[in-house]
Amino acid sequence: MRSLLAILFTLQFSTVFLFAQTETEPSPAATTGDYEELPALSAGEILQPAILEGPHHKIRDEVTPSSGANHFMIDSDYGVFEADGNEMLVKRIEEINAIAKLKDVSRTEEFKNALVKAAKSPLASAKAIVTDPVRAISNVPKGISKFMGRVGNSVKNIGKKEEGQDPDGSQAKQMIGYADAKRKQAIKLGVDPYSTNPILQKELDGIAWASFAGGAAFTIATLPIGGAAGAALTVTNVSSEFEQMLTEKTPADLKAFNRKTLIGMGASDKEADIFLRNSAFSPSAQTAFVLNLKSMSGVANRRAFVRLAGEISSSEADAIFCVQTASLLGKLHLGGTPLARIETLGDFPIAIAKDGSTVVALQWDYAAWTISAAEFAHAIQTFAAQPPRNKKVFVALSGEASPRLRQELEAMGQELRDRVAPGPLK
Repeated sequence: MRSLLAILFTLQFSTVFLFAQTETEPSPAATTGDYEELPALSAGEILQPAILEGPHHKIRDEVTPSSGANHFMIDSDYGVFEADGNEMLVKRIEEINAIAKLKDVSRTEEFKNALVKAAKSPLASAKAIVTDPVRAISNVPKGISKFMGRVGNSVKNIGKKEEGQDPDGSQAKQMIGYADAKRKQAIKLGVDPYSTNPILQKELDGIAWASFAGGAAFTIATLPIGGAAGAALTVTNVSSEFEQMLTEKTPADLKAFNRKTLIGMGASDKEADIFLRNSAFSPSAQTAFVLNLKSMSGVANRRAFVRLAGEISSSEADAIFCVQTASLLGKLHLGGTPLARIETLGDFPIAIAKDGSTVVALQWDYAAWTISAAEFAHAIQTFAAQPPRNKKVFVALSGEASPRLRQELEAMGQELRDRVAPGPLK
C-alpha cells in the first residue's frame, strides 16, 4: 500500500508529500463502490458576507477544492490575489485591507515630509543594507526564514565589525531599528510581518523607512484592521503570547526560543535544527507550530511531528498544514479529548487519546468521499484495531465534510466532527 500521506494528498492535499509514494496493489476500498467527485463550490454560498466582499476586494464566485484546500481568486484594488485554503484567504483579505491603510498614510503630508527628512538623515547610508533584504523577501516567497536568519547573522557580524567606527551608531543598530519599526507596524495592522505578499511588503517598507529614518510618528491607533497578527497561523489558546513574541522578538530571538522549546519537548538537537532550517516555515509559522505543540502539555512523542514537519515540508502550504493540524490537536487536547501521545502512520501524524482512541486531526477545507479518502479511512481503521488501541476512531476536520463522507465514516464506526476551525465559512 502506498504511504498514507501519499494516499491522502494524491487528490486532497499538497503534492509535496508525494515524494514518499510507492505504487503497490490498491486496497479493497479503492476497487469497490462509487465515489464522489469534488464539486465546484460557490463563494457566495460558503463564505461569510464580510469575507466575500469588502471595500477593497471581492471573491470570485467559483471556488475549486483541490489538494485539501479551497482555491480562491480575489479581485482587489491592488491586483488579483490567489489563496490556497480558507486560512490563507483570511490572511490575504487582512493584507489587502492593510495595504489600503498604508497607502492612505503614504499620501499624507507627514509621510512626504518624513521621506525628505530620511533622505538627508545620516541613516540614509544604511538604506541599501536594510532595503535589499526586503526586496529579496518579495522576490522569494518561500524563503523567508532563510532570509531572516541571514539578517540575524548579519546584524551580529556587522555589530562586531562596526562597533565604535560609526559616529551615528553601528550599522547593526540601524538594521535592528529598521526591522523593529517594520515589524511593529505590521503587528499593529494585524498582519504577519513575514508575509510573502510582495505588495504588502513594499508598502510596509515605505512606512517603516519614513518612521525609522524620517522620524515620523504615525498615528497607528487609526490603522488596525482587526484580528491578531498572522490570522492564518492559528495558535491554540496562546494568541496573545504569539502576537507579543512577533512584536518584541527578532527572527534570531524567535529561533532561539523555538529551539529551546522543541528540545524541552523531547526533540533531539538534530530534529530541532532540521525543522528550524526548513525554509518552508517563516519565523511566524515556525513559532506558531512550536506554540501549538507546546500547548499539548504532557502529550508524549511530540518530537515525531517535529521530525515530519522538518523533513517533509517544502512550501508555505505545507507549513500551514502543519500549523493548523497542530492547532487542531491542541484544541482537542484542551477541549475534552485529552491526548496521550503522538504516533506516525506512514508519514502522517496520528494522536492516541488517553482512553486508547485514535484521533485524526485534518486541516481540510472540503472533504468528500473520494478514492483517497476511502483509502485513508480504511488504513486508519486498521491502525486503530492494533492493540493497545481500542478500535475507536475520532476524525476532526477544520472545514466541511460532505454528507456522503460522514455517512461512510459513520458506517465504519468512526466518529466525525467537521467545522472544528471553520475560519471564513458561514
